[in-house]
Amino acid sequence: MPAPDEPHDRCFRCGRPTPLGVSLCDEDNPGRVKAPSATQVHGTVAIGVIAGFIGFALLVRMLTAGVGPFGAVIAGSATQADGGLEVVVQVTNNGSRDAAASCRVSRGGVQGASDAIFFTEPIPAGETRDFARSVPPPPADSPVRQPGALAVRCN
Repeated sequence: MPAPDEPHDRCFRCGRPTPLGVSLCDEDNPGRVKAPSATQVHGTVAIGVIAGFIGFALLVRMLTAGVGPFGAVIAGSATQADGGLEVVVQVTNNGSRDAAASCRVSRGGVQGASDAIFFTEPIPAGETRDFARSVPPPPADSPVRQPGALAVRCN
């Protein structure tokens, strides 16, 4: 039995203090069968969780290496009868491998509910592709903005 001021574990069956690394007290384990203590079990689980996060981070890094950045500009636009816009977005893959981009076309550079959000097909590394999309009309309570006030961002 450890001294009262020493660090200790507890018996799994009765809760009495036991020396560090001992999971059962002498009364509950007369044959002195070895078993992991609560400290050992928790330490093993903590190491497993940390190793899992590190492994996941390495996997994400491997899968996203060479993707983007993507340059994007509005190559053209036309106003539709309902106040919406038809835009042509020019997307350039500046990365070192083929990848698809997630793009958002917004009015005045301010994100809103009427933004056009789309995913491109995979764009070869170093190439530029054009994508035509419709931007819905702005909400009724906001003024219709001119096509030149559009902003596009691709990730």
